[in-house]
Amino acid sequence: MAINLLEMLSSQMGGSQYSQIGKFLGADEGIVKSAMGAALPSILGSVISNGSSSTGAAGLINMLNKGNFDGSMLDNLGGLFGGGNATSSLMNSGSSILSSLMGNKLGSVVDMIGSATGMKKSASSSLMSMAAPLVMSMLGRYVKNKSLDASGLSSFLGTQGKHVAAALPAGMGNILGFDAGNIGNMGAKVGSAATAAAGAGRAAVAETANAGSGILSKILPLALIALLAGGAYWLLSGKSATGALSDATSGITEGATNLADKAGDVAGSAASVVKDGAGAAGDLVGKAGEMASGALDATTKAAREALGSIKFAAGSAGAEFSAFLASGAEGDKSFRFKNLNFAVGSADISGETLEVDNLASVLKAYPDVKIQVAGYTDNTGNAAKNVTLSEARAASVMSHLVAQGIDAGRISAKGFGDANPAASNDTAEGRAENRRIEISVVK
Repeated sequence: MAINLLEMLSSQMGGSQYSQIGKFLGADEGIVKSAMGAALPSILGSVISNGSSSTGAAGLINMLNKGNFDGSMLDNLGGLFGGGNATSSLMNSGSSILSSLMGNKLGSVVDMIGSATGMKKSASSSLMSMAAPLVMSMLGRYVKNKSLDASGLSSFLGTQGKHVAAALPAGMGNILGFDAGNIGNMGAKVGSAATAAAGAGRAAVAETANAGSGILSKILPLALIALLAGGAYWLLSGKSATGALSDATSGITEGATNLADKAGDVAGSAASVVKDGAGAAGDLVGKAGEMASGALDATTKAAREALGSIKFAAGSAGAEFSAFLASGAEGDKSFRFKNLNFAVGSADISGETLEVDNLASVLKAYPDVKIQVAGYTDNTGNAAKNVTLSEARAASVMSHLVAQGIDAGRISAKGFGDANPAASNDTAEGRAENRRIEISVVK
């Protein structure tokens, strides 16, 4: 029976999970189910697009290994969506995954899921952050069970395109750049292309080695062909360069015995050529580094110029945070959002998100800065639930920043409940002031 990864993912989710997520996000359970039904294929579609080449598939395997996505997470879903550290950790991991997979497409994906399902943008962003680790866990379990390498993963992902294409919301494929037909064909071509490259290398090497005459004119093309063939195999298969060249090297070895005595006269010249080439390569690497640094500076400069055109509200988090960074970021200081509201008892941002959008602009202008988003509540109600709510609200702000293009690795989110009140909880005004989100620089 053909594997349908999306179907396997969907089967992991049930009413209790949708109910937990709904309570956490302050959203209707039916809308949560619909949104998850759109989020899972969107994330998997992005995974498939990234893994359509062996280089991309190798990157996915690295993500699976670094995140310990072996499928064990799927055995205890009930403990992931109820709030607390487990939910916060899940969403932090998911935000990082989405940033890596989708980059600047993430905001458009979140918008489309919200539009298609009726879920608010902030809740859609948080739900995507919950869903991403589930996708990686299911994929990691399959990779582990089948002992897939990069080539095998790319081929497998090619078989999943048709299932994802059928489940994506209308228009999502265009945003993701997802073409199920091309992806499916690519997976099948990877293995055959790698085999053909290695075979061509063996044949060319053996023929040249057996000829045995015109040694200098033969050895250099021989080495070049072997390197090209091995290199092609390496790029397509995702295996190490040493492993990729093993077949070509065996062909060289078969013919090398007859040439060994004559090779000594050529070795000095060949070594000189290699040395000169290595020096040139070093120069190119240095210049590439300089270019990359220049590009980063240009990007930062453009972001700071854009920042200068923003009209911050007086006393807003963005205005104070921007001034703090511009002055050298001396000392420990936190910055409170002045116009950021949430639905009662919910992590769903209500009203405008301008302050969060402005913060994203500040972070783009200072790409080395890392922040913590801290959530607080008043002392009304259950203390433990207040901590959970404050964590969810901080995570919601983090997800919104990631959707605006900020690397998730630069942000952490934490909830403190009714700790550290900014005002007295004895009055309505004081309680309102205590229900807040603050940011601070992480040293």
